Amino acid sequence: MHKEYMEILEGLIDKLTLSAILEMLERICHKKAENMRTHWQDETSAKLWEKAARQIEQINVDV
Repeated sequence: MHKEYMEILEGLIDKLTLSAILEMLERICHKKAENMRTHWQDETSAKLWEKAARQIEQINVDV
């Protein structure tokens, strides 16, 4: 991984909390799924993005 991206992500987690970042990632995955369906007619990729969103949603964080 790129060190600079790790530092950026760590800074975001410090400012927003890990829980908030995970919630944003879940929303992004849902939007990616919608985009795959709407603009690319790619149901296979859309389902993968939805699966990722569901998996993120299941993560419980107490930090």
